[in-house]
Amino acid sequence: MNRPAMKEALTDTALGAAINFPLNVLFLWGADVVGLSIMTTGIMLSAVFTVVAIVRKYLLRSFFEKKSCQSIDK
Repeated sequence: MNRPAMKEALTDTALGAAINFPLNVLFLWGADVVGLSIMTTGIMLSAVFTVVAIVRKYLLRSFFEKKSCQSIDK
């Protein structure tokens, strides 16, 4: 098993859950307050979560890549 890859995958999944749950509650509440339709809410949530996932994945991959390079230099 590739331990660094597993550690990165678990970290990404845990961060995703920690970020997405409160974000989901916040956006669902906001959509309800302004009276958005189910379809509009679904599209909005998909767009928001896609952007958040891309940013999270990029930052996390950069972190693990930097960490990997530092351990090779030692």
